[in-house]
Amino acid sequence: MTFRRIQLTAVAVVFSTFFFASPSTDRDAVVGNTATVKASSATPGNQYTFEGCWAQFASGPCRDIFRDQNGGYWICRDCGTTGNPTPGKCNPISSATLASGFWCS
Repeated sequence: MTFRRIQLTAVAVVFSTFFFASPSTDRDAVVGNTATVKASSATPGNQYTFEGCWAQFASGPCRDIFRDQNGGYWICRDCGTTGNPTPGKCNPISSATLASGFWCS
């Protein structure tokens, strides 16, 4: 009977360790990076580099894609009509989304 009680105590200690453990630093790093990206994406004066024209679907309209100095991608107006890209004219887009679409010629 005492061996069974020791086993239950050991299991309770292990589970309580998981329950009361502090949050991972990986989670804090992701939250910190997200805040940094949001702050930097709204910063005026970013340098944008034209990457090409892209469409979500093969039959969809082609849109200008730019890359900022931080490596983030931005989708803007119809291909060739964006002019000077700014956060007001463009929206952030992930590289995963770009990989699932079509690059226009």
